[in-house]
Amino acid sequence: MDREIRINARGLSKPGPRLMVASALEKGRPLLMRVVVSGREAAEDVGAFLQSAGAVTEIDAVGDEIHVLARFPDR
Repeated sequence: MDREIRINARGLSKPGPRLMVASALEKGRPLLMRVVVSGREAAEDVGAFLQSAGAVTEIDAVGDEIHVLARFPDR
């Protein structure tokens, strides 16, 4: 699996971004995942999902976008 996955979920409301993340994780876990969303609600939904999958998450506002960063522990 890739070391890093980037997902562009701009403009999607929940559960769209979470579903994109779930689909990506079905292929395997990266070391790092960055998900870009447009709203705080979608970011919190994605963050909670990633935490339940075992990731350490961080949410950062970057201009009009919100980035959810997830680090998965080494396997």
